[in-house]
Amino acid sequence: MSSNAHNSESILKIHKIESTVILTLNRPSAGNSMSYELALELDKSLQSIRTDSSVTSVIITGEGDKFFCTGGDVKKYASFNTKEELQLVFDKICDVLDLIESIDIPFIAAINGFAIGGGLELALACDLRVIKATAEVGFPQSRIGVIPGWNGIERLLNTTGRGIAMKMLLTGDRINAAEALRVGLAEEVAHDQSVLQCALSLAQRMQSAAPMSLGSVKKVVRSHLHYDKDQTRKLARDEFARLWFSKDHKEAEAAFAQKRQPIFVNE
Repeated sequence: MSSNAHNSESILKIHKIESTVILTLNRPSAGNSMSYELALELDKSLQSIRTDSSVTSVIITGEGDKFFCTGGDVKKYASFNTKEELQLVFDKICDVLDLIESIDIPFIAAINGFAIGGGLELALACDLRVIKATAEVGFPQSRIGVIPGWNGIERLLNTTGRGIAMKMLLTGDRINAAEALRVGLAEEVAHDQSVLQCALSLAQRMQSAAPMSLGSVKKVVRSHLHYDKDQTRKLARDEFARLWFSKDHKEAEAAFAQKRQPIFVNE
C-alpha cells in the first residue's frame, strides 16, 4: 500500500510508517463527519489493507486538533426524504465498521478531539483507543430524538457494561479523557506526546509480536463477542494448535535459545 495513495486534499488521507497504516478522516470543516463518500473511501482502503501482508496495524484518526469524528454528515442526511435513502448510507457505514472488526490485524483509534455520536461508534469498532488529554467522547443522539445508528449500542455494552452504557446513552452527556480511561472507552491517554505519537508507540510495541498471533487473538475475541462459549473455546484450541506448528513459533523458539530477536515471516 502506497503512503501516497491519497493526497492532502482527499477526504481520506493514507500514510504508512513502517508496517502501520494511518487513515486520517480529512473533513475538518465538517467535524470529520462520516459522509457516504468518506465511507466508500474507507471501504476501498480497508479492502486493500486486508490483502496486504506488509501491514501489521492500522491507526484511524481525524485531521486537525479539534475533531476525531463528529458522527454522521447531518446536513447531508437532512436532505433525505425516504427510509431507503437513509439506509443506503447507514448500511455502507455499518459495513465499514464491521470490516474493521473482521480484519485480523489490530486497529487503533487515535482520538485527537471530539468523538461524538457516530464518531464514538467508529472508535468502538477499533480494537484499542488512545485519546488526547483534552478530548471528549459521548453519545448525544437521545438529545436529538434518535439513537446510535451504526450498532454503537452493542459495541458500547460490550466495552463498558450496562450501567455506564445506559448512563451515557440516556443522558447524552460527554465525558473527558480521564473518565473515558476509567470506564474502559480508552486504553491510554496522551499527556506528554501527541495522540498520534501515542498510537504509533502502541503499534510499535505490538510489532514484536508474531502477526499470526495478533490475528488469532482478534479472531478469538471476536468469537467471544458474537458466539457461544463452546464455539469460542473450540476456536481458541484450534488456533493454538495451528500457531504451535507454524514457522513463526519455531522461529521464536530458536530465537529464544539463541538469545536473539525472532524474525517472523507470517507463516
